[in-house]
Order: sequence, then structure tokens, then C-alpha cells
Amino acid sequence: MTQSDKGVSRESTVTVAQTQISCEVNGEAVILHFDSGQYFSLNVVGTLVWKMIEQPRSVSQLRDAILREYDVEPERCERDLLGLLSELRERGLIEVSNSAAA
Repeated sequence: MTQSDKGVSRESTVTVAQTQISCEVNGEAVILHFDSGQYFSLNVVGTLVWKMIEQPRSVSQLRDAILREYDVEPERCERDLLGLLSELRERGLIEVSNSAAA
């Protein structure tokens, strides 16, 4: 909704991009971006998010799932989640939709 967070907001819907392939190695997601040829890895929490966005999910759904799984303050959870999703978007690894009809 706001452009300061690179288009990712609480109301956004996110899903993995079609230009990647991923697998899990030792509990962490490893992602190959086809266009850049670069590999990326995610920690355990990032891997949880990655698995969930294999199907389109709202940022609010992701935040709520993390809060159920981990003992973290809601504000910090949302801030860190938005940061992760913004970085994944910048690298072309996810697609973000901000339309109300998502």
C-alpha cells in the first residue's frame, strides 16, 4: 500500500515468482532465480514463510501464522516480515498484489 516499503503492506497478497525453483536443505529453503542465476537461502522462519507463499497468502495471514509458531512481539514480527518480503520482491523471488480483489 505504501511505497516506502517497496509496495509490500499488511494488505498485500504475496506468492512465489514463476522464475525460480526451490528446495529445502537441512531445514532451510534454497532458491535459484532463473533470470539472474543466483542462489538464495532462507533461515528457518524465512523457510516457513516461503512454504506458505507457494500459494497466494496475505501478509496478515503470514504474520498470524508466525505469531502462532513463535514467541515474538506482533509489531516486531510484522516489521521483520515486511522487510523479508520487500527483499524477496527486490530480488524478483516473489510476486506482490495490492489489489482489493486479490
